[in-house]
Amino acid sequence: MTSSNQFQKLEANLERLHARMPDLPVSGVLLSRLLLHLGRGMASMLEQEIRPFGLAEAEFRVLTALFSQPEGVAHPSELCARTSQSPANMSRISDALVARDLITRVSSLHDRRKMVLHITAQGEELVQRLLPKLFGPLREMLVDFSEEEQRHLISQLKRLGSKLEDAFTQRVAERD
Repeated sequence: MTSSNQFQKLEANLERLHARMPDLPVSGVLLSRLLLHLGRGMASMLEQEIRPFGLAEAEFRVLTALFSQPEGVAHPSELCARTSQSPANMSRISDALVARDLITRVSSLHDRRKMVLHITAQGEELVQRLLPKLFGPLREMLVDFSEEEQRHLISQLKRLGSKLEDAFTQRVAERD
């Protein structure tokens, strides 16, 4: 089933739901469903490209985040924030990347309680080989969007992300 077909079915379903629940914020629900659909699709596309290299999407995100750092070095807690990973998941990802000799993990010279992750030459070579393979599918996906439209969409999504974070924080505070 094509995405446009799926979107039509989703919209028809929301119209029926709205008929039964007139207070339903149809546009908001549709937007959230479309974002989820796009996120899953993009993750699936990325997984398809990186799977032959033996990496999971989260591992690739951590590896590229390390690659982007000066000297290829970061603390796991810093990478959690940059890659949207929990500390437990970061530990699992680090273990997997260390086992493949893509990163090293050592105690910090300044604070022995903290670990330092460092991308290896093998990890850098993998990122340099793999990352350009993702440019083509990304360009294809955005071919009909001008640079200005892309910047506008980025701005709107950042704004939406900020509001999501605010709403989540407020809900957590209300429960406590």
